[in-house]
Amino acid sequence: MRFACGGISRFIDQTGAGLAMLKMATDRVENPRSCWPNQCEVLHLAQKTDACTVLGLGRRAVLWVQGCPFRCPGCVAPETQPFRGGETVDVGTLADELNRVPDIEGLTFSGGEPFAQAAALANLIDQIRNRRPDLSFMSYTGFTLEYLVEHGTNAQKTLLRQLDILIDGSYQADRHTNLRWRGSDNQRVHFLTDRYRHLEHDLLNDRGTWLEFVYHSSEQGEPVGWWMGIPPQAFREAFEKKMRDSGIRWAVSS
Repeated sequence: MRFACGGISRFIDQTGAGLAMLKMATDRVENPRSCWPNQCEVLHLAQKTDACTVLGLGRRAVLWVQGCPFRCPGCVAPETQPFRGGETVDVGTLADELNRVPDIEGLTFSGGEPFAQAAALANLIDQIRNRRPDLSFMSYTGFTLEYLVEHGTNAQKTLLRQLDILIDGSYQADRHTNLRWRGSDNQRVHFLTDRYRHLEHDLLNDRGTWLEFVYHSSEQGEPVGWWMGIPPQAFREAFEKKMRDSGIRWAVSS
């Protein structure tokens, strides 16, 4: 069952608003240099899917990384925040798996904080693009674009150069929005290459709720479901309670 409506917005401000966003984002980071994974051959994942239509343009594979230093109040997926947990995967093995996924437009990185594992994701993109140069790459981040450009690590800057689209900014619950792909209206969509820039004007102000629901049976025959997208506020608690009351186990992705 799928629900899809919404749009794209892009706004780049190199002055006051951008600097204020940068400070708000970095104020929440707790000793990031010491807690972020820096391996290029290993990736720590919270979840992955081969098919999603609500987190980027077209049908996309999505990786939700494990670990985020921002700890945004009201985060829709707090279980992805700890740097412990999730699944540790070999980047080469994962690249082979993704290269075999048919009929996708590209790959989206969410989390968690993708730029906390920039070296591994940059390596992953290299290995995929060597075999599938037609795929596009999009990422979320709690940082601002300005921060990454001016203060990012070499690995973060490398990852940034490889992306077609970046959604930046930490989630702010008091500014929750229904603009496509974004949780709060301080977040911005940056078209970093020309691949999708022609869509910007037509989709600039579209709004809606984009959610995708997946339901299947586990190996043990247990009904399991999960959802993808950016929900309205308080959606997760109410929806998952109703599912639990119905005997269906739901795992979150966002």
